[in-house]
Amino acid sequence: MDRANILIVDDEMGPRESLKMILKPYFNVYTAERGGQAIEIANQVPIDLVTLDLKMPGLPGTKVLEKIKQRDPDIEAIIITGYGSMDTAIEGLRLGAFDYISKPFDVQHILALVRRALERRAARLKLREIKSEFLANVSHELRTPLSVVIGFVSILLDQLVGKLTDEQHRALEKVYKNSEELLGLVDNVLCLTSLNSGDLPLMEKEFEVGLVAKEIAQRYAKQLEEKGIELAIQSPASGVRTVSDPAKVSRIFHNLLHNAVKFTAQGQITVKVHRSANRGVVDLEIIDTGVGIPRDHIEGMFQPFQQLDGSMRREFSGLGLGLTVARRLTDFLGGTLEIRSQPNVGTHVLLSVPYRAATQKSEFSELRH
Repeated sequence: MDRANILIVDDEMGPRESLKMILKPYFNVYTAERGGQAIEIANQVPIDLVTLDLKMPGLPGTKVLEKIKQRDPDIEAIIITGYGSMDTAIEGLRLGAFDYISKPFDVQHILALVRRALERRAARLKLREIKSEFLANVSHELRTPLSVVIGFVSILLDQLVGKLTDEQHRALEKVYKNSEELLGLVDNVLCLTSLNSGDLPLMEKEFEVGLVAKEIAQRYAKQLEEKGIELAIQSPASGVRTVSDPAKVSRIFHNLLHNAVKFTAQGQITVKVHRSANRGVVDLEIIDTGVGIPRDHIEGMFQPFQQLDGSMRREFSGLGLGLTVARRLTDFLGGTLEIRSQPNVGTHVLLSVPYRAATQKSEFSELRH
């Protein structure tokens, strides 16, 4: 069994080194004396458990714990308190810590506590794996019949098998729209499952980014028309060609535009496609006049199954996977995804994908794991 990775965060050398001596025979131990250093280590090493003194100079321990939990909510935390400070312990537990322990340490107590915390993390990770496998299996089983339904409804809507009344046409359009919505959810679940398992391949070839944006935008033409929303796509006449994975760029853009359309009731949506030569990227911007997101909620929206309103009676349907998949796929491609938003004003999304010039080899698909 692999040794667990433990991060000790404490600005005092004595307690920090004592904990290191206690834990090092059994675990891989990393130490940090400042909050910023702890976050940097957590971003580079797959930490399983962190011991944390909340009373530290500089970046508060509460912020360190929040940021670590944002990265992986299943990372366990044990709060280290000085002089029996119960207020510190309670604060840590509210932030999702496993337990707390007071200085000075009892060796057997701290070892037992760490092992119990790691057992809980292992159980949670196993449950996460079971959920992922279940979602993947269900999604695969759903995708085929859904594709068949969409195909047949499309044939009926094109009136290839007979004329439709206006009422029949409207009914079938609702079936088509909702089936496409469900297929999008299934595709996002499958994509997220592949990303989590690490078996998502990279298929690179040359493509025109503006054309991808226009093709996806065309799918929302009727919905935008019904809402009275104006859609403007700004792309150089000469086109913006690059080498990347067009299917993944398409999925990212689709998820982002889908959100813009869903959360915009009136006004306009503007899509901009351009190359930033000095930054070496292709930028895709989506600017809407929708409901917007409070600044302190933006980062949380990238977590799975998160929405501004998570209640069953929320106005907008969906699983809350669109932004999660968009961010994870962007990271997979080595790009960046930034959101600037203001409630009741709108949202500005900036997607940047590394630009690679086309070569003769790029005419063929390249498979890479």
